Amino acid sequence: MSRVEERPRHHLDVLTVAEARSVIDSAVEGRAEDVRVVVDFDETLWLRNTTEEYLASLRPRLLAHAILLMVDLVRPWALLRATEARRLYRDWIRILVCTMLMPWSLAAWRRGAAARAERWKNRTLLDWLTKDHRLPLHVATLGLGVLVEPILRHIDPGATLVAAGSFWSGYRIRSRGKQASIDERHAGMVENAIVITDSEHDADLLAAAHTPVLVKWPAAEYRPAFSKSYLPFLYTQKAKRPGENYMLYGFLLEDVVHLWLAFAWIMAAPLVGALALLLLHLSFWAVYELGYVENDVLAVKHEAKPKTFAETAPYAARMKPVQAWAWALVLAIPALALLLAYEPQSLLLPGATASWQSFLLLYAVWIAYLAAQRVSFWIYNRLDTGSRGLFYVVLQIVRLSGYAVLLRINIVGAVLLLSLVVARWVKYIAYRDTGRTLAESQRLLSLAFFLVMAGGILATDPAAFISLQDVAALAWLAIYSHRRLRELGRSARLHLA
Repeated sequence: MSRVEERPRHHLDVLTVAEARSVIDSAVEGRAEDVRVVVDFDETLWLRNTTEEYLASLRPRLLAHAILLMVDLVRPWALLRATEARRLYRDWIRILVCTMLMPWSLAAWRRGAAARAERWKNRTLLDWLTKDHRLPLHVATLGLGVLVEPILRHIDPGATLVAAGSFWSGYRIRSRGKQASIDERHAGMVENAIVITDSEHDADLLAAAHTPVLVKWPAAEYRPAFSKSYLPFLYTQKAKRPGENYMLYGFLLEDVVHLWLAFAWIMAAPLVGALALLLLHLSFWAVYELGYVENDVLAVKHEAKPKTFAETAPYAARMKPVQAWAWALVLAIPALALLLAYEPQSLLLPGATASWQSFLLLYAVWIAYLAAQRVSFWIYNRLDTGSRGLFYVVLQIVRLSGYAVLLRINIVGAVLLLSLVVARWVKYIAYRDTGRTLAESQRLLSLAFFLVMAGGILATDPAAFISLQDVAALAWLAIYSHRRLRELGRSARLHLA
């Protein structure tokens, strides 16, 4: 009978460390001369996760934060439409993008490999395998080889990396599995091997192994990169409106697109203006987000039924007001510089030119605007809930229409921004009065208010409103509310009798 046929029944329950030791000792006894060991790397041979530790090691941290935030906001893996696309592609894409944009990072990782190996190597497992039984190690990982190899060399110079992801196609090993990747170059290895891993995702490897060992190590820890650090816009995305991808739909596709259509459209250099407005609104949001955190923290303290989520407290603890203001001030610099260089005629600042004096004056105006919005949110958060309905419109005007204190706007742009302000205000008043969210779509309400206000202006001064900008604004509002419009088209009935 062959060795494969003699394999014991697979035990895929999670073992304790003591149970794992007993299983390994029994498997080695009597066959130490030809036994192979295949060991998982992350959180098994090394007690941390190479992907997250690499991302956490990136410097400068501010740039790394910004890149990782944009990757998670855009979520490019969602476009691939693969089953479990996030698990297959996210880690690889994050590493690839960060390394391409910060090419010095791999060299820095290699320089720190010896210290990382010494600090987090699994001494207990190494003693069992290399000292007690003198077994050569074969390592298989879903991580990238360029990250694992430098550390593995310092953990055990004699170890062999038999399966790992490649830098340019790191997703492949996750879709194929470790077993298929090992068999490609080392056919028959796993069937005769002790496989030691902490991950249920290695089910293919455990199922093929002579002796599968699934064990969780008490000292192992998965620590997401920057998990305790402040990251701008994270609270909005993960805690204030979890699961809604609000930074895409609320921030970009509502706020920013409306600002583009209202202000950038009428600029001489609209693309430059669009970039400047995006940066300005990011600057604005870094401070605006402080109001969100304050709102939730105070709600937990003072409201009987606060509308908060499980994510609120941990993400609120990461908020750093000083860093939020720093982000806001830094993001505003290139935005205002672009406006001064390419669009001075669009600014309300008298005699604005591309000079440092004009920049400092414009910068002071922007800081005052940020301070005003912070004060307005501070007041709102301390009002009794019954009075907030009326004051909410102030927050929305500052959030959108308030840009008119800085930039020139025409009647079409003003109506477009006010339509969104009023739509949000109506939804909020209904919530405050009834305790329930208004069923009607905010997107459709915005379209309806735009049409109502546009109709009033057309009745008095058609020439001031009819333009290509008006058509573009109406088209965008219709496109953005297309689902609700289709629903109305299917469900609306006309009773003539």
